[in-house]
Formats: sequence, structure tokens, C-alpha cells
Amino acid sequence: MFISFVVPVYNEAESLRTLTEGIERHTRPHDYEILYVDDGSDDESLAEIKALAAENAAVRYVAFRRNFGKSAALDAGFRAAKGEIVITMDADLQDDPAEIPNFLARLEEGLDLVSGWKRKRHDPLSKTLPSRVFNWLTRRTSGVALHDFNCGFKAYRREVVEELQVYGELHRFLPVLASWRGFRVGEMPVEHHERRFGKSKFGFERFLRGLLDLFTVYFLTSYTARPMHLFGVVGLGSGSVGLAFFLYLYITKWVTGESIGPRPLLFISFFLMGIGVQILLFGLIAELIIHQKKRTGQDYSIREQT
Repeated sequence: MFISFVVPVYNEAESLRTLTEGIERHTRPHDYEILYVDDGSDDESLAEIKALAAENAAVRYVAFRRNFGKSAALDAGFRAAKGEIVITMDADLQDDPAEIPNFLARLEEGLDLVSGWKRKRHDPLSKTLPSRVFNWLTRRTSGVALHDFNCGFKAYRREVVEELQVYGELHRFLPVLASWRGFRVGEMPVEHHERRFGKSKFGFERFLRGLLDLFTVYFLTSYTARPMHLFGVVGLGSGSVGLAFFLYLYITKWVTGESIGPRPLLFISFFLMGIGVQILLFGLIAELIIHQKKRTGQDYSIREQT
């Protein structure tokens, strides 16, 4: 079994040698590679990675020209990885390489993706509280019963990473996207250590971006192949409310003879009906785009074929 470790790096120079030694110690006797993806670090991370690569033939690297974010780093790592199994880890030593055999054992049980669960976290409340809210929302929205979507410590079979497209902040939702495509997803508790060097890159703006991407993932997993089911409901709802207002005014005029021209409700009814028509047109355009895509791509995943 050949294992690829994909490790995004952003200003973690002090941690890299210790992490490399830990991965090497806990991966024997399997063949492996460690693929560091330097995400535009402005410290000595890239120099340290190059030094490790010169000493150890198993160490490879990809270096970005600037900081593009964790999703881009993972996507580049997935594309460059050669292993049958791909394990992702953070570079800050909070993920324990001693968990590697446990991940492999869980994959042997028949899972395609194993996600780590930091049951006991050594992070400040400013990081753990938003994470709990985010995990709860993702669990309820996606139907994927994981406790910790944010954990970067994950193990994938190669066919999973070959089918996933990672961009924006979608690295948080890889288990959701994999489950949607029919892969078997599970989790396991992992040891989580306190940060030894540097400082966390987490900020509240990342939490907000994650929530926005949650809506993206919900749309991708629920309406990609049938956008009219979403646009149609919204458009018909808006148009129906507008039509109901208009009928009310029309009946009022017919019964009382009162002029309805100056009434604000008339403008609201026309506005809602107009919005409804536009949303329905958006749905039709989306359906046309999906129809064109069907000719060239596929939105299904084949497990076996004879």
C-alpha cells in the first residue's frame, strides 16, 4: 500500500521537521510520500521543506506564488498525490501522526473516507464555539452524521479525491460532497494537541465564509441536476402571493367601487409577480445549462463495472 500525505503549509516552519519524523515513524512498513503544499508562506517554511526534501526522498512539495487558501492547497495536493490512500493533516502538530494506523484500520473496514473527530479540543472558546455551531448546522443541513467537519485530519481512498473538486472554502464539506456521490463516509475520534508554534489562522471571517459555502453545498447536493425545483418553488411562491394581492384588490374594487390605483398593495402585487416570473426564467436558464452539461459530463459515480 502506497500512502500520500497531503499537508497544506502556511507559516509553520518550526513544526515541519517534527511532523515529518512523526509521519515516518508511524507509517512503517508502508511505502509513502509526504507532499507539502506551501500556500504562499512568508516565513522560512518553503526553505525548511526544501531542506527536508533534500534529506528524504519521500518528501515532495508544491509551492504557490502567493496565499490561495486551504482549499486550493488541498486541490493541488490531491492532483499531485500518487498514493492509493491519501491522508490530509494540518502542519501545526495539533494532529497526532500516531493516529495514522487507526485511520488505515477504519478504511480497511470498508469506508471510503474517514474524518477525524477532535472530541477534546485544545483551542480557545473563540474558535471552538463557532465550530460547534457550524458543525451542528452542517449536520442538520446535509444529513451527514459527523461531529467534526472542520477537522483537517482525514483519510481518503484515491477514487474519492479523484472525483472531488475543492475550491473556495469547500474543504470543510468534503465528507458531504463525498457522501452525496455515494462514497461511504465515517469518522473516528482523534487526539488533538495544543499548538506548539505560531498562532492560529482562524478568524471570524472564516466562519462567515464557511456558512456561505454551506448554502453552496446545500444547493450543489440538492438541486444541481434539478435547479427548477428550487427556482420554481420560489418563483411560483412569489408570483402566487402577488397574484393573491391583485385578486384581493380587484374584488375590493368590484364590490365597493373604490379606486385601487393609488394603493401601495397594487404596486407590491405587480412587484411580486414580476419577481416570480424572473425567478422562473432563471430556473429555465439553469435547466438549459444542465441539459448542455449532460451531453459532455457526468453527475454520477460508478463503484464497479464489468
